[in-house]
Amino acid sequence: MIINKFEFEVFCNLMYYIKTFMKVLFLAAYSNLVAASRIKVYQFLPFLEKKGIKYRVICFTPSFLYRLRVASENNKKILSIYYPLSFIIRFYNAILAVLSAPNFDIVYINEPIMPFLTEKLLKLANKNIIFQFSDAVFLNNQSGDTFFGKIKSKALFGCWKRLVIVAKRCLADNEYTKQAALKFCPDTEIITGPIDTERYFFAGNNTPQDEIVIGWIGSAFTTKYLYEVKDALSEISKKYSILLRLIGAKKDFNMPGIKYDIKDWSLDSELLWLKTFDIGIAPLTDDAWVQGKASYKILQYMSMGIPCVASAIGFHNEIIQNGHNGFLAKSTQEWVKNFSELIENKNLREKIGRNSRILIEENYSLNKTADKLIEIFKNI
Repeated sequence: MIINKFEFEVFCNLMYYIKTFMKVLFLAAYSNLVAASRIKVYQFLPFLEKKGIKYRVICFTPSFLYRLRVASENNKKILSIYYPLSFIIRFYNAILAVLSAPNFDIVYINEPIMPFLTEKLLKLANKNIIFQFSDAVFLNNQSGDTFFGKIKSKALFGCWKRLVIVAKRCLADNEYTKQAALKFCPDTEIITGPIDTERYFFAGNNTPQDEIVIGWIGSAFTTKYLYEVKDALSEISKKYSILLRLIGAKKDFNMPGIKYDIKDWSLDSELLWLKTFDIGIAPLTDDAWVQGKASYKILQYMSMGIPCVASAIGFHNEIIQNGHNGFLAKSTQEWVKNFSELIENKNLREKIGRNSRILIEENYSLNKTADKLIEIFKNI
């Protein structure tokens, strides 16, 4: 039997399709309102569709439930509603995941979300488990925790450990978190971010304005870190005309003597406000929990060519080359010095912004990381 060239190509294409076709079950900790799931789950989905990979997403914290949690920051009584409701929804979705898992080739778990024992049922249903986690959720006890905080830390640690043990592969954010997972899962690798370099475009530093905008993006839960640079901001406010612009900060934020405004965060408006930044900041406290952070705000600033100043802690030390693609600060004096250099030298801001964008495109872009993730799926 003779096969012509056209038939051979059709046959090869068919074999390639059969080989690469797969189905992935994503267990997302949150809806796309929350960066932890938006970055690690939802932004990958269009790339899977292009490759013909089928998927299903089960969301463990729907948008309405997350909004309830955010509202509890201003009214603690809401927690009495949030926690029981959260447990019921999480347990229901865990059982749904166990029942659904046999119909998929891979189960991708986003963050420690499986209630006690359900992870064992999940592994019986599907052994191809990938567990992705952010932050140092493996800390059994965080310093400064309240009584309920200690209970929460222990619960997070227990869930994290159980999932690391049952996973065939783990995905961590940085070297610190990777080393923690390697103790239980020898097949662990790093996927930082990534960031969509088409959406977060290079904005440059060319907006004419009377004052320098020092910007920060985050959430009500991370607003506390801004007070780490209170003294530095107070000092430079006396020397320069600056505006501190905060996207997503807690409404009761207060920093007397400093001109600031707070913008509500939304997926649609964040780019509008980010491109007004002349300088981006990422202050953090120096503790074990922070060592696990990959600081997505840094990737956002750098992708848009916004020069940033960050605390010289954890992942910041991995991504920022001091004076080349950003500045690192360990003290109030260093924060003031770095701010002053950037405020006084527009050319320096532009140079650091360009270097930042190049680094992101080469190492942290969504396009490249999506290809890497799909390859991981194939290997699994």
